[in-house]
Amino acid sequence: RGSQEGDNFEKNRGCRGSQDDLPWNSYDMEPGDESPFPTMPPEGVEELSDDAQDKQNGLKQQANDALEDGKLELALEKFSEAVGMGAVNAMLMAKRGQLLLKMDRPRAAVNDCTAALAINPDSAKAFKTRARAYQKLEMWAESHSDYQTGLKIDYDEQTDEDSKEVAAKAKELQAAKTKERVKEEEAEYYRKLQESKEAYEAGLKANEEKFREARMKEEEEKRQKEDERKERVRKREAEENKAAEEEGAGVPKSHAPPGPESEEVD
Repeated sequence: RGSQEGDNFEKNRGCRGSQDDLPWNSYDMEPGDESPFPTMPPEGVEELSDDAQDKQNGLKQQANDALEDGKLELALEKFSEAVGMGAVNAMLMAKRGQLLLKMDRPRAAVNDCTAALAINPDSAKAFKTRARAYQKLEMWAESHSDYQTGLKIDYDEQTDEDSKEVAAKAKELQAAKTKERVKEEEAEYYRKLQESKEAYEAGLKANEEKFREARMKEEEEKRQKEDERKERVRKREAEENKAAEEEGAGVPKSHAPPGPESEEVD
């Protein structure tokens, strides 16, 4: 590798987590309102014959020449022909991604750079190009992450300067997310607090009802006992009165007090 990116490949390996940890890995970029994505490398083609390799190198050279002449559509055509042959490297995909970004096709640029990073996870060019594509799409968190990773692999002042605006936007976005999260947590706290209050009040009400029912039951039992006592007293008095009447009705006349008819008449 003749470039600085190549020189830094081994030095920066492991400077970040796995690909699964990167924000872009969670996005399935679609063309959206852009033109369909250009040709992607065919699967299963990992090596070219010498003749095919020469042809691919020729196409890449034609693409580079067209770029120098400002013929962007021709350059894209030649890059895409080279890509379509298969056995591509990360640099080819990243260069086409850079061209697509220049042609105002940021989604396609993201797609190519993601493909480049699948080949070489340490491609600074792919990270930096994709960071600028994300920036154009106003995907600030993803752009900030790619800028920082690309700068760790291969620092340059222009990229560092370009990343500052994105860093500020990403900070604002994070602050807004944090504020929203705090707001949601507060709402959840007060919701649970209200639920606890309602459960407590419902418990009190249930206990009050339980106590009221217990008091009513106790009073009913007392009333029944009092009625039973009164009934017993009434029965006893009735029995005593009956006995007294029966006793009075059975007294002999000789023992009865003298009446008026028994008195002597002068």
